[in-house]
Amino acid sequence: MDQEQYTVAELVTNPGFRAWANQSDETARAHWEQWLAAHPERRSDVDTAFTLLSVLKENENGASPADLSEMQERFDQALGRRRRIALYRWTAAAASLLLLISTGLYFADKRTTIHTGIAMTKEVTLPDGSKVLLNANTTLQYKGHDVWVEGEAYFSGEHHDLKVHTDGMNVAVLGTAFNIYNRKQHIEVLLESGKVNVSGAGWGANAGSVDMTPGEMIRLDAGKKKMERINPETFNSWKSGRLIFKNTPLYKVATILEENYGFHVQWKSTNLQNERFSGSCPLDNTDILLAAIRLVYNDQLSVQANHTIVFE
Repeated sequence: MDQEQYTVAELVTNPGFRAWANQSDETARAHWEQWLAAHPERRSDVDTAFTLLSVLKENENGASPADLSEMQERFDQALGRRRRIALYRWTAAAASLLLLISTGLYFADKRTTIHTGIAMTKEVTLPDGSKVLLNANTTLQYKGHDVWVEGEAYFSGEHHDLKVHTDGMNVAVLGTAFNIYNRKQHIEVLLESGKVNVSGAGWGANAGSVDMTPGEMIRLDAGKKKMERINPETFNSWKSGRLIFKNTPLYKVATILEENYGFHVQWKSTNLQNERFSGSCPLDNTDILLAAIRLVYNDQLSVQANHTIVFE
C-alpha cells in the first residue's frame, strides 16, 4: 500500500504511529514526522487519529455509553459523513475490545480514568462534588477518596479527606485549592488556600513531609529527592486561560511547548536555554508566543512543518 493512502483507522492501528502519539519511541517519532513533512495535506487525518487515540486512552478502563457519545460528537465535528461511517465501525469495535480486555482490571480496581490531549483542558467533578481542572496532556484517575495525577491539575472546592498520589509524592487534602504538576519525575505543588500535607512516596519515599500554608510552593525532583520551597511566580496562570511568563528561562518555556502542545524542540546551540523571557498568550494561540520569542531573540527560532521548533 502507498503510505500516502493510510486511512485514519489504519493510522490508529499502526504500532509505530501509536508509539509516536504516545511519545514512547524516538525512532517512530522521526519516521512519522518525516512522513508528515512529505505529505502535509494529511495533517487533518493525523490530528483526527491523535484525537481518537486520546479518547480511547481515556476509556482504557472500560468505555461507558456517555464516553462513546462524546467520542461520536467529536468525530461528527472532525470528519466528513462518508469517512465517518467507516471510522465509527472501527471505533465501536476498538471500544468493545478495550472493554473486554479491561474487564478483569476494572472490577479489581474500578478507577475512573480521564485524559486530556494536546492543547486541551477539561474540568472534572469528583464524586465528593469538588472540581479538578486538567491542563493539556494530563491523565487523572480516581477511586473513592484517592486520586492519581500524571501531568498538571488544579483542585478546588470542598474536598473530603482527599489524597492525591503521584509517582514521587502524596498530597493529603482537606477543604482547599491547590495546583499539582507531575511530569518526568519533577513534582510541584502550589497551595492557594486551605491546608495540605505533602509527603514523599515512590521514588521520593525518603523526601520527608511538609505542612503547607497558603501561597507556598513545594518542589521535588528525582535528582535531589529533597523537598524545597520555591517562588510560585506565575505558575498557576494556565487555569485562567493564559500562558504567562515573567523572567522565565527559555528552556522552561520550551518544556511547556513540548508537554502541553506536542512540539518537538531542538537546540542547535545551548546558548539560548538560560536566556530569560517575559510574555503571555492565550492557551489556544501559541503562534503569538512563538512570534514574540522570535522577535525578542532576533529570529533565532524557526517552526518546521513537522511541528518542530528549532532554536538556532
